[in-house]
Amino acid sequence: MQFMRYLPVVIAMMLAGALPVRAEYQLERAFPSITFTYPTDVQSPDDGSNRIFVTEKTGMIRCFTADFNAQPGDVHEFLNLTGKVRSSGEAGLLGLAFHPQYKNNGVFFVYYVSNFPYRCVLARYHVTADPSVADPASEEILIDLPQATVFHNGGQIAFGPDGLLYIGIGEDLSGPAAQDLTDLRGSILRIDVDVPGGIAMAPMYEVPVDNPFVGNTSGYREEIYAYGFRNPWRFSIDHYSGELWVADVGEDTYEEIDLVTKGGNYGWPYLEGPACLDAIACASEGPFADPFYYYDHSEGIAVIGGQRYWGRHTPELAGLYIFADYAGGKVWALRYDGAGTAERFDLVLNAPTLLTFGTGPNRELYVASVDGYLYRIGRTVTQVGDHGAPAGNRLLGNYPNPFNPATTIRYALSAPGHVVIEVVSVTGERVQRIDDGMRAAGAHDTVWRGETSRGGRAASGVYFYRLVVDGRSFDARRLVLVE
Repeated sequence: MQFMRYLPVVIAMMLAGALPVRAEYQLERAFPSITFTYPTDVQSPDDGSNRIFVTEKTGMIRCFTADFNAQPGDVHEFLNLTGKVRSSGEAGLLGLAFHPQYKNNGVFFVYYVSNFPYRCVLARYHVTADPSVADPASEEILIDLPQATVFHNGGQIAFGPDGLLYIGIGEDLSGPAAQDLTDLRGSILRIDVDVPGGIAMAPMYEVPVDNPFVGNTSGYREEIYAYGFRNPWRFSIDHYSGELWVADVGEDTYEEIDLVTKGGNYGWPYLEGPACLDAIACASEGPFADPFYYYDHSEGIAVIGGQRYWGRHTPELAGLYIFADYAGGKVWALRYDGAGTAERFDLVLNAPTLLTFGTGPNRELYVASVDGYLYRIGRTVTQVGDHGAPAGNRLLGNYPNPFNPATTIRYALSAPGHVVIEVVSVTGERVQRIDDGMRAAGAHDTVWRGETSRGGRAASGVYFYRLVVDGRSFDARRLVLVE
Protein backbone atom coordinates (compact mmCIF):
# COMPACT_ATOMS: atom_id res chain seq x y z
CA MET A 1 0.00 0.00 0.00
CA GLN A 2 1.15 3.54 -0.79
CA PHE A 3 1.08 4.82 2.80
CA MET A 4 3.65 2.22 3.94
CA ARG A 5 6.32 4.15 1.99
CA TYR A 6 5.90 7.13 4.32
CA LEU A 7 5.19 5.25 7.54
CA PRO A 8 8.67 5.21 9.19
CA VAL A 9 9.24 8.92 8.57
CA VAL A 10 5.82 9.98 9.80
CA ILE A 11 5.93 7.89 12.99
CA ALA A 12 9.45 9.06 13.78
CA MET A 13 8.37 12.68 13.33
CA MET A 14 5.33 12.37 15.57
CA LEU A 15 6.98 10.38 18.33
CA ALA A 16 9.89 12.74 18.73
CA GLY A 17 9.94 13.55 22.44
CA ALA A 18 7.21 11.01 23.22
CA LEU A 19 7.24 9.47 26.67
CA PRO A 20 7.43 5.66 26.71
CA VAL A 21 4.88 3.75 28.76
CA ARG A 22 6.59 2.92 32.03
CA ALA A 23 3.66 2.38 34.34
CA GLU A 24 3.41 -0.61 36.64
CA TYR A 25 1.41 -3.58 35.41
CA GLN A 26 0.58 -7.05 36.59
CA LEU A 27 -0.80 -10.26 35.14
CA GLU A 28 -4.32 -10.68 36.46
CA ARG A 29 -6.30 -13.88 36.12
CA ALA A 30 -8.82 -13.19 33.41
CA PHE A 31 -11.13 -16.09 34.37
CA PRO A 32 -10.10 -17.06 37.89
CA SER A 33 -12.40 -20.08 38.27
CA ILE A 34 -11.23 -22.06 35.24
CA THR A 35 -7.94 -23.66 34.28
CA PHE A 36 -6.55 -25.69 31.40
CA THR A 37 -3.95 -28.42 31.08
CA TYR A 38 -0.78 -27.01 29.49
CA PRO A 39 -2.51 -24.50 27.20
CA THR A 40 -0.65 -23.95 23.92
CA ASP A 41 -2.84 -21.50 22.01
CA VAL A 42 -5.67 -19.03 22.71
CA GLN A 43 -7.91 -17.86 19.86
CA SER A 44 -11.33 -16.35 19.23
CA PRO A 45 -13.41 -16.56 16.05
CA ASP A 46 -14.75 -13.36 14.55
CA ASP A 47 -18.34 -14.58 14.80
CA GLY A 48 -19.86 -12.31 17.44
CA SER A 49 -20.16 -15.16 19.95
CA ASN A 50 -17.78 -13.63 22.54
CA ARG A 51 -16.08 -17.02 22.95
CA ILE A 52 -12.51 -18.04 23.64
CA PHE A 53 -11.01 -21.33 22.43
CA VAL A 54 -8.00 -22.89 24.16
CA THR A 55 -5.86 -25.71 22.78
CA GLU A 56 -4.26 -28.10 25.25
CA LYS A 57 -0.98 -29.87 24.52
CA THR A 58 -2.53 -33.31 24.93
CA GLY A 59 -4.93 -32.74 22.03
CA MET A 60 -8.05 -31.10 23.44
CA ILE A 61 -9.72 -27.87 22.32
CA ARG A 62 -12.07 -26.29 24.84
CA CYS A 63 -14.28 -23.23 24.49
CA PHE A 64 -16.21 -20.91 26.78
CA THR A 65 -17.85 -17.50 26.81
CA ALA A 66 -15.41 -14.74 27.81
CA ASP A 67 -17.06 -14.00 31.15
CA PHE A 68 -14.94 -13.16 34.21
CA ASN A 69 -17.30 -15.31 36.29
CA ALA A 70 -17.09 -18.37 34.01
CA GLN A 71 -17.15 -21.64 35.94
CA PRO A 72 -15.73 -25.07 35.05
CA GLY A 73 -19.20 -26.18 33.98
CA ASP A 74 -19.29 -23.39 31.39
CA VAL A 75 -16.29 -24.82 29.52
CA HIS A 76 -17.18 -27.10 26.59
CA GLU A 77 -15.14 -29.81 24.90
CA PHE A 78 -15.01 -28.52 21.35
CA LEU A 79 -12.73 -31.14 19.75
CA ASN A 80 -10.89 -34.12 21.21
CA LEU A 81 -7.77 -35.15 19.29
CA THR A 82 -5.99 -36.91 22.15
CA GLY A 83 -6.02 -40.19 20.24
CA LYS A 84 -4.12 -38.62 17.33
CA VAL A 85 -1.68 -36.33 19.12
CA ARG A 86 1.80 -37.08 20.44
CA SER A 87 2.38 -34.77 23.42
CA SER A 88 5.86 -35.71 24.67
CA GLY A 89 8.78 -33.30 24.37
CA GLU A 90 7.72 -30.18 22.51
CA ALA A 91 5.09 -32.04 20.50
CA GLY A 92 1.34 -31.78 20.96
CA LEU A 93 -1.65 -29.87 19.70
CA LEU A 94 0.13 -26.57 19.02
CA GLY A 95 -1.99 -24.22 16.92
CA LEU A 96 -5.54 -23.19 16.03
CA ALA A 97 -6.82 -20.75 13.40
CA PHE A 98 -10.39 -19.90 12.47
CA HIS A 99 -11.19 -19.22 8.85
CA PRO A 100 -11.93 -15.50 8.27
CA GLN A 101 -15.45 -16.56 7.22
CA TYR A 102 -15.92 -18.94 10.15
CA LYS A 103 -19.24 -17.34 11.06
CA ASN A 104 -20.63 -18.46 7.70
CA ASN A 105 -18.65 -21.61 6.84
CA GLY A 106 -17.73 -23.13 10.23
CA VAL A 107 -14.21 -24.00 9.02
CA PHE A 108 -11.14 -23.99 11.25
CA PHE A 109 -7.60 -25.37 11.13
CA VAL A 110 -5.34 -27.10 13.64
CA TYR A 111 -1.64 -27.94 13.76
CA TYR A 112 -0.46 -30.94 15.74
CA VAL A 113 2.29 -33.54 16.00
CA SER A 114 0.92 -37.03 15.40
CA ASN A 115 1.68 -40.30 17.13
CA PHE A 116 4.16 -42.76 15.57
CA PRO A 117 5.44 -42.11 13.05
CA TYR A 118 5.96 -38.49 14.07
CA ARG A 119 4.45 -36.03 11.60
CA CYS A 120 3.60 -32.36 11.70
CA VAL A 121 -0.01 -32.20 10.56
CA LEU A 122 -2.04 -29.24 9.33
CA ALA A 123 -5.70 -30.25 9.19
CA ARG A 124 -9.03 -28.64 8.36
CA TYR A 125 -12.17 -29.29 10.42
CA HIS A 126 -15.79 -28.18 10.47
CA VAL A 127 -18.08 -27.27 13.35
CA THR A 128 -21.37 -29.15 13.78
CA ALA A 129 -24.84 -27.64 14.10
CA ASP A 130 -23.95 -27.19 17.78
CA PRO A 131 -21.51 -24.24 17.81
CA SER A 132 -19.78 -25.70 20.88
CA VAL A 133 -18.94 -29.02 19.19
CA ALA A 134 -16.73 -29.71 16.17
CA ASP A 135 -17.05 -32.74 13.92
CA PRO A 136 -14.01 -35.02 14.48
CA ALA A 137 -14.88 -36.99 11.32
CA SER A 138 -14.53 -33.87 9.14
CA GLU A 139 -10.72 -33.89 9.22
CA GLU A 140 -8.99 -33.09 5.92
CA ILE A 141 -5.19 -33.20 6.10
CA LEU A 142 -3.49 -30.45 4.11
CA ILE A 143 0.12 -30.95 5.20
CA ASP A 144 1.60 -34.20 6.53
CA LEU A 145 5.29 -33.61 7.17
CA PRO A 146 7.46 -36.46 8.54
CA GLN A 147 9.44 -35.56 11.67
CA ALA A 148 12.52 -37.27 13.12
CA THR A 149 12.01 -35.90 16.64
CA VAL A 150 9.40 -34.34 18.91
CA PHE A 151 11.38 -31.11 19.21
CA HIS A 152 11.41 -27.83 17.26
CA ASN A 153 8.00 -28.33 15.74
CA GLY A 154 6.95 -24.68 15.48
CA GLY A 155 3.17 -24.83 15.67
CA GLN A 156 1.61 -21.40 15.18
CA ILE A 157 -0.91 -20.92 12.39
CA ALA A 158 -2.71 -17.69 11.53
CA PHE A 159 -4.61 -15.99 8.74
CA GLY A 160 -3.24 -12.72 7.46
CA PRO A 161 -5.21 -9.71 6.20
CA ASP A 162 -4.62 -11.16 2.73
CA GLY A 163 -6.89 -14.11 3.61
CA LEU A 164 -3.99 -16.57 3.32
CA LEU A 165 -2.91 -19.07 5.97
CA TYR A 166 0.59 -18.77 7.46
CA ILE A 167 2.21 -21.79 9.15
CA GLY A 168 5.35 -21.85 11.32
CA ILE A 169 7.41 -25.06 11.14
CA GLY A 170 10.57 -25.76 13.17
CA GLU A 171 13.68 -27.42 11.81
CA ASP A 172 13.17 -30.71 13.74
CA LEU A 173 16.65 -30.53 15.35
CA SER A 174 18.11 -30.55 11.83
CA GLY A 175 19.77 -27.17 11.39
CA PRO A 176 20.60 -27.63 7.68
CA ALA A 177 16.92 -28.18 6.91
CA ALA A 178 16.28 -24.51 7.63
CA GLN A 179 18.50 -23.57 4.65
CA ASP A 180 17.17 -26.29 2.33
CA LEU A 181 14.45 -24.80 0.18
CA THR A 182 13.40 -28.27 -0.97
CA ASP A 183 12.40 -28.97 2.66
CA LEU A 184 9.46 -27.31 4.46
CA ARG A 185 11.16 -27.49 7.85
CA GLY A 186 12.58 -24.33 9.42
CA SER A 187 10.22 -22.11 7.44
CA ILE A 188 7.15 -19.93 7.52
CA LEU A 189 4.72 -21.22 4.89
CA ARG A 190 1.90 -19.33 3.18
CA ILE A 191 -0.95 -21.13 1.41
CA ASP A 192 -4.41 -20.50 0.00
CA VAL A 193 -6.92 -22.83 1.67
CA ASP A 194 -9.97 -21.58 -0.23
CA VAL A 195 -10.00 -24.40 -2.76
CA PRO A 196 -12.49 -27.26 -3.10
CA GLY A 197 -11.71 -30.12 -0.74
CA GLY A 198 -13.04 -33.48 0.26
CA ILE A 199 -12.95 -34.93 -3.26
CA ALA A 200 -10.56 -37.70 -4.27
CA MET A 201 -7.40 -36.25 -5.84
CA ALA A 202 -8.61 -32.66 -5.34
CA PRO A 203 -5.97 -30.28 -3.93
CA MET A 204 -6.32 -29.38 -0.27
CA TYR A 205 -4.70 -26.01 -0.85
CA GLU A 206 -3.03 -23.91 -3.53
CA VAL A 207 0.16 -21.86 -3.52
CA PRO A 208 -0.40 -18.10 -3.87
CA VAL A 209 0.95 -16.86 -7.17
CA ASP A 210 3.08 -14.20 -5.44
CA ASN A 211 4.89 -16.56 -3.06
CA PRO A 212 8.63 -15.95 -3.48
CA PHE A 213 9.59 -19.31 -5.03
CA VAL A 214 6.64 -19.86 -7.32
CA GLY A 215 7.75 -21.13 -10.72
CA ASN A 216 11.30 -22.02 -9.70
CA THR A 217 13.07 -24.85 -11.54
CA SER A 218 15.28 -25.96 -8.63
CA GLY A 219 12.74 -28.08 -6.77
CA TYR A 220 12.20 -25.45 -4.08
CA ARG A 221 8.95 -25.80 -2.14
CA GLU A 222 6.68 -23.06 -3.37
CA GLU A 223 4.75 -22.96 -0.08
CA ILE A 224 7.76 -21.33 1.62
CA TYR A 225 7.24 -17.65 2.42
CA ALA A 226 10.43 -17.13 4.51
CA TYR A 227 13.07 -19.49 5.91
CA GLY A 228 16.15 -19.88 8.08
CA PHE A 229 14.31 -20.38 11.39
CA ARG A 230 15.21 -22.67 14.26
CA ASN A 231 11.92 -22.97 16.10
CA PRO A 232 9.32 -20.28 15.35
CA TRP A 233 7.17 -21.40 18.27
CA ARG A 234 4.92 -18.32 18.20
CA PHE A 235 4.29 -15.67 15.58
CA SER A 236 1.60 -13.07 15.00
CA ILE A 237 0.31 -10.95 12.16
CA ASP A 238 -0.61 -7.37 13.02
CA HIS A 239 -4.26 -6.78 12.20
CA TYR A 240 -3.73 -3.26 10.88
CA SER A 241 -0.31 -3.22 9.24
CA GLY A 242 -0.14 -6.87 8.15
CA GLU A 243 3.37 -7.09 9.66
CA LEU A 244 4.54 -10.64 10.41
CA TRP A 245 6.29 -10.84 13.80
CA VAL A 246 8.12 -14.14 14.38
CA ALA A 247 9.70 -15.08 17.72
CA ASP A 248 12.40 -17.64 16.91
CA VAL A 249 13.67 -19.69 19.86
CA GLY A 250 17.48 -19.74 20.00
CA GLU A 251 20.01 -22.35 21.02
CA ASP A 252 22.88 -21.46 23.38
CA THR A 253 23.21 -17.70 23.32
CA TYR A 254 20.46 -15.54 21.79
CA GLU A 255 16.69 -15.25 21.43
CA GLU A 256 15.37 -13.20 18.54
CA ILE A 257 12.29 -11.51 17.15
CA ASP A 258 12.10 -11.14 13.39
CA LEU A 259 9.95 -8.70 11.43
CA VAL A 260 9.59 -11.05 8.49
CA THR A 261 9.48 -10.10 4.83
CA LYS A 262 8.58 -12.28 1.86
CA GLY A 263 11.49 -14.44 0.73
CA GLY A 264 13.68 -13.48 3.69
CA ASN A 265 16.41 -15.81 4.97
CA TYR A 266 16.79 -15.45 8.76
CA GLY A 267 20.07 -17.29 8.98
CA TRP A 268 19.72 -20.42 11.09
CA PRO A 269 21.91 -22.52 11.53
CA TYR A 270 24.61 -20.08 10.40
CA LEU A 271 23.34 -17.20 12.53
CA GLU A 272 21.95 -17.10 16.06
CA GLY A 273 20.68 -13.62 16.83
CA PRO A 274 23.46 -11.28 15.61
CA ALA A 275 26.24 -13.89 15.97
CA CYS A 276 27.77 -15.83 13.09
CA LEU A 277 28.21 -19.51 13.98
CA ASP A 278 29.87 -20.53 10.69
CA ALA A 279 32.26 -17.97 9.21
CA ILE A 280 32.53 -19.73 5.85
CA ALA A 281 28.77 -20.01 5.45
CA CYS A 282 28.21 -16.43 6.62
CA ALA A 283 30.56 -15.26 3.89
CA SER A 284 29.25 -17.47 1.10
CA GLU A 285 25.55 -17.98 1.81
CA GLY A 286 22.72 -15.53 2.28
CA PRO A 287 22.20 -12.65 2.30
CA PHE A 288 20.69 -13.03 5.74
CA ALA A 289 18.10 -10.76 7.28
CA ASP A 290 19.07 -9.15 10.58
CA PRO A 291 16.89 -9.88 13.60
CA PHE A 292 14.54 -7.04 14.47
CA TYR A 293 15.35 -7.49 18.17
CA TYR A 294 17.39 -9.96 20.21
CA TYR A 295 18.56 -10.60 23.77
CA ASP A 296 21.07 -13.01 25.27
CA HIS A 297 20.64 -15.88 27.70
CA SER A 298 21.50 -13.81 30.73
CA GLU A 299 17.85 -12.70 30.50
CA GLY A 300 16.05 -15.86 29.43
CA ILE A 301 16.20 -19.16 27.59
CA ALA A 302 13.27 -19.29 25.13
CA VAL A 303 11.39 -16.34 23.68
CA ILE A 304 7.59 -16.48 23.88
CA GLY A 305 6.11 -14.23 21.20
CA GLY A 306 4.22 -11.96 21.22
CA GLN A 307 1.65 -9.66 19.63
CA ARG A 308 0.98 -6.00 18.95
CA TYR A 309 -1.57 -4.85 21.51
CA TRP A 310 -4.89 -3.48 20.22
CA GLY A 311 -7.19 -4.48 23.10
CA ARG A 312 -9.49 -2.37 25.26
CA HIS A 313 -8.43 -3.32 28.78
CA THR A 314 -5.24 -1.22 28.82
CA PRO A 315 -5.59 1.09 25.79
CA GLU A 316 -2.46 3.09 26.67
CA LEU A 317 -0.46 0.05 25.46
CA ALA A 318 -1.89 0.35 21.94
CA GLY A 319 0.58 -0.61 19.23
CA LEU A 320 3.25 -2.04 21.54
CA TYR A 321 4.64 -5.50 20.75
CA ILE A 322 4.24 -7.51 23.96
CA PHE A 323 6.24 -10.69 24.57
CA ALA A 324 7.98 -12.74 27.25
CA ASP A 325 10.52 -15.49 27.91
CA TYR A 326 9.77 -18.98 29.19
CA ALA A 327 12.14 -18.57 32.14
CA GLY A 328 12.50 -14.83 32.50
CA GLY A 329 9.66 -14.09 34.91
CA LYS A 330 8.86 -10.89 33.02
CA VAL A 331 6.55 -9.58 30.35
CA TRP A 332 8.24 -7.07 28.06
CA ALA A 333 7.09 -4.54 25.49
CA LEU A 334 8.82 -3.20 22.41
CA ARG A 335 8.14 0.30 21.24
CA TYR A 336 9.33 1.18 17.76
CA ASP A 337 8.89 4.51 16.01
CA GLY A 338 9.80 3.23 12.54
CA ALA A 339 13.40 4.48 12.68
CA GLY A 340 16.39 3.48 14.76
CA THR A 341 16.34 0.73 17.38
CA ALA A 342 13.28 -0.65 19.13
CA GLU A 343 13.06 0.23 22.81
CA ARG A 344 12.30 -2.57 25.26
CA PHE A 345 10.91 -2.03 28.73
CA ASP A 346 9.40 -4.12 31.49
CA LEU A 347 5.63 -4.35 31.74
CA VAL A 348 5.27 -7.11 34.33
CA LEU A 349 7.68 -8.46 36.94
CA ASN A 350 7.45 -11.78 38.78
CA ALA A 351 5.34 -13.36 36.05
CA PRO A 352 4.58 -17.10 36.18
CA THR A 353 6.05 -19.47 33.61
CA LEU A 354 4.36 -18.43 30.37
CA LEU A 355 3.62 -20.57 27.32
CA THR A 356 1.79 -18.54 24.72
CA PHE A 357 0.04 -15.29 23.87
CA GLY A 358 -3.30 -15.22 22.10
CA THR A 359 -6.32 -13.08 21.42
CA GLY A 360 -9.90 -13.12 22.57
CA PRO A 361 -12.95 -11.08 21.56
CA ASN A 362 -12.29 -7.43 20.68
CA ARG A 363 -8.63 -8.34 20.05
CA GLU A 364 -7.94 -8.47 23.77
CA LEU A 365 -4.55 -10.00 24.56
CA TYR A 366 -4.35 -13.08 26.76
CA VAL A 367 -1.34 -15.02 27.98
CA ALA A 368 -1.44 -18.65 29.14
CA SER A 369 0.78 -20.16 31.81
CA VAL A 370 1.88 -23.64 32.82
CA ASP A 371 -0.31 -23.17 35.91
CA GLY A 372 -3.29 -23.49 33.55
CA TYR A 373 -4.72 -19.99 33.98
CA LEU A 374 -5.34 -17.38 31.32
CA TYR A 375 -4.06 -13.94 32.24
CA ARG A 376 -4.38 -10.44 30.88
CA ILE A 377 -2.32 -7.35 31.56
CA GLY A 378 -3.82 -5.07 34.19
CA ARG A 379 -2.71 -1.96 36.02
CA THR A 380 -1.27 -2.08 39.52
CA VAL A 381 -1.48 1.68 40.14
CA THR A 382 -4.02 4.35 39.32
CA GLN A 383 -3.17 5.70 35.91
CA VAL A 384 -6.25 7.56 34.70
CA GLY A 385 -6.83 10.01 37.50
CA ASP A 386 -9.42 8.13 39.58
CA HIS A 387 -7.62 9.21 42.76
CA GLY A 388 -5.40 11.99 41.45
CA ALA A 389 -3.40 12.93 38.40
CA PRO A 390 -2.09 10.22 36.08
CA ALA A 391 1.64 9.52 35.76
CA GLY A 392 2.58 11.46 32.63
CA ASN A 393 0.85 13.06 29.67
CA ARG A 394 -0.23 10.39 27.22
CA LEU A 395 -2.89 9.09 24.90
CA LEU A 396 -5.10 6.30 26.25
CA GLY A 397 -6.31 4.98 22.90
CA ASN A 398 -9.37 5.51 20.73
CA TYR A 399 -12.55 3.48 20.36
CA PRO A 400 -13.78 2.11 18.14
CA ASN A 401 -10.79 1.47 15.90
CA PRO A 402 -11.25 0.99 12.95
CA PHE A 403 -14.25 3.32 12.95
CA ASN A 404 -17.03 4.92 10.95
CA PRO A 405 -18.39 7.55 11.33
CA ALA A 406 -16.71 8.70 14.58
CA THR A 407 -14.17 7.61 17.17
CA THR A 408 -13.56 8.79 20.75
CA ILE A 409 -9.96 9.64 21.62
CA ARG A 410 -8.94 9.44 25.28
CA TYR A 411 -5.93 11.13 26.84
CA ALA A 412 -4.56 11.91 30.29
CA LEU A 413 -2.64 14.87 31.74
CA SER A 414 -0.41 14.86 34.82
CA ALA A 415 -0.87 18.62 35.27
CA PRO A 416 -2.99 21.40 33.76
CA GLY A 417 -1.82 22.48 30.33
CA HIS A 418 -2.70 23.74 26.90
CA VAL A 419 -3.71 20.68 24.87
CA VAL A 420 -3.80 20.16 21.13
CA ILE A 421 -5.01 16.89 19.59
CA GLU A 422 -4.13 16.76 15.91
CA VAL A 423 -5.04 14.21 13.26
CA VAL A 424 -2.47 13.90 10.47
CA SER A 425 -2.24 11.87 7.29
CA VAL A 426 0.44 9.27 6.56
CA THR A 427 2.30 11.91 4.54
CA GLY A 428 2.44 14.23 7.57
CA GLU A 429 -0.27 16.67 6.45
CA ARG A 430 -2.55 17.98 9.18
CA VAL A 431 -6.10 16.77 8.58
CA GLN A 432 -7.89 18.38 11.52
CA ARG A 433 -7.23 19.87 14.95
CA ILE A 434 -9.97 18.48 17.17
CA ASP A 435 -9.04 19.69 20.64
CA ASP A 436 -7.32 23.00 21.38
CA GLY A 437 -7.40 24.71 24.77
CA MET A 438 -6.54 24.59 28.47
CA ARG A 439 -7.39 21.33 30.21
CA ALA A 440 -7.18 20.24 33.84
CA ALA A 441 -5.09 17.33 35.10
CA GLY A 442 -6.79 13.95 34.68
CA ALA A 443 -8.50 11.97 31.94
CA HIS A 444 -10.29 13.57 28.98
CA ASP A 445 -12.22 12.51 25.89
CA THR A 446 -12.56 14.13 22.49
CA VAL A 447 -14.21 12.94 19.29
CA TRP A 448 -12.99 12.86 15.70
CA ARG A 449 -15.85 12.52 13.22
CA GLY A 450 -13.69 11.73 10.23
CA GLU A 451 -13.76 15.30 8.95
CA THR A 452 -11.06 17.58 7.56
CA SER A 453 -10.27 21.14 8.63
CA ARG A 454 -12.08 22.31 5.49
CA GLY A 455 -15.29 20.67 6.57
CA GLY A 456 -15.26 17.77 4.12
CA ARG A 457 -15.15 14.05 4.79
CA ALA A 458 -11.69 12.46 5.11
CA ALA A 459 -10.93 9.56 2.79
CA SER A 460 -10.88 6.08 4.26
CA GLY A 461 -7.44 4.87 5.31
CA VAL A 462 -4.80 5.07 8.03
CA TYR A 463 -4.26 8.27 10.02
CA PHE A 464 -2.31 9.25 13.11
CA TYR A 465 -3.36 11.41 16.04
CA ARG A 466 -0.95 13.06 18.42
CA LEU A 467 -1.05 14.71 21.82
CA VAL A 468 0.70 18.07 22.17
CA VAL A 469 0.82 19.72 25.60
CA ASP A 470 2.23 23.23 26.01
CA GLY A 471 3.87 22.94 22.60
CA ARG A 472 5.58 19.59 23.26
CA SER A 473 4.63 16.36 21.48
CA PHE A 474 4.10 13.58 24.02
CA ASP A 475 2.47 10.67 22.27
CA ALA A 476 1.01 9.44 18.98
CA ARG A 477 -1.26 6.59 17.91
CA ARG A 478 -2.72 5.18 14.74
CA LEU A 479 -6.38 5.04 13.78
CA VAL A 480 -8.18 3.62 10.76
CA LEU A 481 -11.18 5.22 9.03
CA VAL A 482 -13.14 2.66 7.02
CA GLU A 483 -15.83 3.01 4.40
